[in-house]
Amino acid sequence: MTDDGEYYGSPESVAAMKRSAALWSLVRDDPRFAFYGRLVGLSQPVENTAEVIGALARLQGGSPCYFFPKNEVPALFAELDRNGLSTDRHEHFFGDETAYTAAKGVLSDYSLPSDLSVQRLDDATPGRFVADAVALMESCGVMPVPAAYLRGRQGRGLCLVATDGDDKPVAVATSIFMHPAGGPHAKTVFWGMLATRPDRRGQKIALILGAQAIVHMWEQEGARGFMTGVRQDNVSSAALCNRLGVTDTEWTYAVCVDPQTLGRKSVTK
Repeated sequence: MTDDGEYYGSPESVAAMKRSAALWSLVRDDPRFAFYGRLVGLSQPVENTAEVIGALARLQGGSPCYFFPKNEVPALFAELDRNGLSTDRHEHFFGDETAYTAAKGVLSDYSLPSDLSVQRLDDATPGRFVADAVALMESCGVMPVPAAYLRGRQGRGLCLVATDGDDKPVAVATSIFMHPAGGPHAKTVFWGMLATRPDRRGQKIALILGAQAIVHMWEQEGARGFMTGVRQDNVSSAALCNRLGVTDTEWTYAVCVDPQTLGRKSVTK
């Protein structure tokens, strides 16, 4: 794990997120774009989706288009391939009041193990603790976002960390606003980055933390939609999402990757 001014991840990931932050400072008022600290992408398809995410990928290393119809993915990816770019995808899982209701049910039915407590990362959280939480994410294959977003300083959101008696992270859940104000998805938030330490799996800790994040964002921040990307073969993640009313849809995260800029062919690996 690289810690570069509280950017975390591989050198390639840190460089991409820094390029993305610079780009976001220029386009943040353009209603087409979405961002939660990782890569600037399209909030939803536009007339020239391939052209736009191709240009964004060449600048950043990669760029997603959210809410992209699954049945249109082959044509989009073929066009990006013809333009010399690579592609990637996550299935677009989504929940609205179904997620809030399911999360409330989970919190009614289950409690965290008695030896655990929950912290919300903020500006007062020591950098070492943030780094430990990020290390847990990365050990579970989760690509983190910059600490400014995990701390809630940027992006308007939260990162919850369950800790044991030694104050060591056991599990993590995150949710962040990402779509432009005034747009059709303004109240839809990214939700996820769920991770659990291997020795504590099977205790429903990530399920409970994920539920806590949903309830907080609904009740305290006004979120009305929860979205996350799940690999087609990630059965365990899909099952956890389903338990919380965040389910597969007719959309996908359609991702364009420029390997020459990014340094690899997949954004999250």
